[in-house]
Amino acid sequence: MNNTYYDIFEIPSSASQDDIKNAYRRLAMKYHPDRSQDKELGEIKMKEINFIYSILSNPDKRKWYDSTISLNQEYEEENYSYSYSSIFCDEVEVTDCVGNKTKLKIGDNIYYLVEIDKSIITWKYKRKEYFNLVVKNIFDPDKKDFYAKAIKFDFNKTPLCVAHWGNSGMIIYKEDYESYWLSQASYSKIDKRKGIIAGVIILILLFFGFFYFHSKFSISSDRAEYLKNKIKENLESTEDAKQYYKNEYYASDVEVSYILSDFYTVCEKESTLTKEEVDVLSIPSKLGIIKGEIPKGKNVILLLFCPSQNFYKVKFRDLVGWVPGWHLENLDSLEKSQGEE
Repeated sequence: MNNTYYDIFEIPSSASQDDIKNAYRRLAMKYHPDRSQDKELGEIKMKEINFIYSILSNPDKRKWYDSTISLNQEYEEENYSYSYSSIFCDEVEVTDCVGNKTKLKIGDNIYYLVEIDKSIITWKYKRKEYFNLVVKNIFDPDKKDFYAKAIKFDFNKTPLCVAHWGNSGMIIYKEDYESYWLSQASYSKIDKRKGIIAGVIILILLFFGFFYFHSKFSISSDRAEYLKNKIKENLESTEDAKQYYKNEYYASDVEVSYILSDFYTVCEKESTLTKEEVDVLSIPSKLGIIKGEIPKGKNVILLLFCPSQNFYKVKFRDLVGWVPGWHLENLDSLEKSQGEE
C-alpha cells in the first residue's frame, strides 16, 4: 500500500488547513536538523516535509494532489476493459515550467521547487531547493481514449506520467507539469548556472582576499603567481572529479552531485558475490526501473554505496546498476577493512 501525503503527516484526507499546519509544525520540530541527532536524515526529511506542506497547504495544489491518489494499479478485468500497461509509452515530448521543450523518458528525474527551513545559530531563514521524483510510467497520448478504462483520474486534466518517491506514487498531469515541474535537462542547466555563480563568487572573494593580504603583507611576485595558479587548480579540480566519477564509476550527473554532497559513498571497487538472484535497478530504491538481473553466486564489483537506502551500485559484466546490500556477501568484512585503512 502506498503511503499518501496524509499518511506521512498522520492526518486524515479530510483534515482542515489548521490540522495540516499543526502536523507540519510537529514533524518540523521532530526532524529539523538543529534538533535531529542525524543531521543528514534531518535534511532529507525536512525537504520531504516542506514538499508535502507546499502542496497540502495550497487549496489548488491540494485538489490536484487529491485527484492523483485515486491511481488504481490493481485493476480487475470485470471493472476495467483495457490493460493497465497498454496505456503507457517510453517517452513523450512536453514543455516544463520554464518553457523548455524536452523528451520525458522513463527513469528521468523531475524537479519541484520547495522552501526549506534553515538556521545559522539563532538566525532562522528559508532557502529554496528542488525536490525530485522519478518517472515510473509515461502515458501514451495516442491511447488517451483508453485511460479511463484502466485507471481513475481527473477528467479535467491530461495525465502525463506516474512518478514515484519513497513508497509513494502519484499521477503528474500535463497542465501541472507545465506550471510547477522542471525537466531533468532544465534542472541540469540551472544546477550548472548555480555552480558557475558560486565559482564566480569564490573567485571574487579569493581575489579580494589576495588583494588584502598582498597590500597588508606585501607578498612577493612569486607568491602571487602561486596563489593565482592555486585558484585555477581548485576551479579545475571539481570538473576533473566529476569526469573521473563518470568514467570510473559509471555515474550519472545526478549521482555525481550526490557523491560530491556525500549522500553517496565511493567504494574501492572491491569484489563480492551475490547471495541470490537479484534485480539490478536504475536508482537505489525498489521502485527503480529494472535494468537486468544477476544470478546467485556471481562476482560483482562495488562502485557506490547509498547509506540511507543500504543499496550498492555494482558492475556485473556489462550490466551496471543498484542492488540491495542484503543480497551481497562479505559486506561487513569489507567495511571493516576500509575503516582500518
